[in-house]
Amino acid sequence: MLDFKPPKPNTLFIRVAQWLVPLVLRGPLKISKFVIDPESLERLSAIANHPMVLVPNHADYADASIMFALSKRLGDQFHYMCARETFKGRIRSYFMQRFGVYSVTRGSIDRESFRTTRSLLTDGKHPLVIFAEGEISRQNDTVLPFESGVVQLCFWALDDMAKAGTVKPLYAVPVGIKYIYDEEMWDEIEEALTRLEREILPQGLPVAEDLYGRLRTIGAAIVSILEREYKFKADENRSLNERIEQLREHILSQMEEFMGVTPQPTVLPMTRVRSLKNIIDAEIYRETEELSTYERQIHEQRLEKFQEFYPDLNRLFNFIAIYDGYVGETQSPERFLEVITRIEREVFGGSKPRGPRIALMRFGTPKNLLDHYETYKQNKKQTVQDITLELETEVQVLISDMSQPPTQ
Repeated sequence: MLDFKPPKPNTLFIRVAQWLVPLVLRGPLKISKFVIDPESLERLSAIANHPMVLVPNHADYADASIMFALSKRLGDQFHYMCARETFKGRIRSYFMQRFGVYSVTRGSIDRESFRTTRSLLTDGKHPLVIFAEGEISRQNDTVLPFESGVVQLCFWALDDMAKAGTVKPLYAVPVGIKYIYDEEMWDEIEEALTRLEREILPQGLPVAEDLYGRLRTIGAAIVSILEREYKFKADENRSLNERIEQLREHILSQMEEFMGVTPQPTVLPMTRVRSLKNIIDAEIYRETEELSTYERQIHEQRLEKFQEFYPDLNRLFNFIAIYDGYVGETQSPERFLEVITRIEREVFGGSKPRGPRIALMRFGTPKNLLDHYETYKQNKKQTVQDITLELETEVQVLISDMSQPPTQ
């Protein structure tokens, strides 16, 4: 397993970074404004002296910087749980840790990370930020299923408090983050579609006149290409949505079969993708010091095969929630560019931030987990699942209700 990166917050480093964060937002992240409605600030102020975990959706790479900007707005410093693979390079790791970030190795029982989380929540001096979706969803309007680990860690912290005789309220705060463009983006959408058409569509293929029709043509072409790539015979009479779902199921089932996992078509695709990624990560971060030479050889061979599936996993993550009609439901610049960004990542391997954008933030009702502690002790698994779903649902409501900056 990769070594644990503990938080090493340095007040001077944090203050300097908080001073610089507006420049980062306006520069590479293309965020011109960061707006929080006053009622949300009042909700957070009411629990300011209590342990809390902030649970935002994770739609964009800018989310971490937005949460850091929130710490500046509140005159506080936060701790942040972050995937271990994000700590790339000594210099990057050094600064992340001084900003209060610590690691968690996904796909494993990361005892040091769990212990640190419990300690931070028990201590409760500063808010802790955990993105419960576990991945960047790249979905501005919808939330992926939350992982239950966030709530479970909170209840473990309450267990620690109970053992120490210092039980106190511990709040889980749903946070909605949403981005809207601060100017007209239709010309940029037109340019992006033209670039994709040149890259994907055969010469001479008739192109729709309207932007949505052009986007659907590009999407259908990509589905056809991937069907051939994965040797999947599609029923031409099926709708595009059905073809997308069947192709996704085909890729998932192939990967599950190879990894010895029983296919579960009734389980949510995101849950299945997470399970597969956890299997691969567990193999990557497996302790090998005590293995024999032959066991290490087998491990390396297995690892090499598993890593071949990373492009497929990334493709599934990229398109996990895409469906025909997503843009048609609400033909907003935001939805157009969400889908265009996903396609650019598939075709070109990446996509640049576009803007300027306004970042909107709202807080839901803080949930005092101490109020649910007795119920938790009677039925731990169900209580964790129920509260996780409540947080997920409230975050979805928050972002669904945000479309324009609130009046301040």
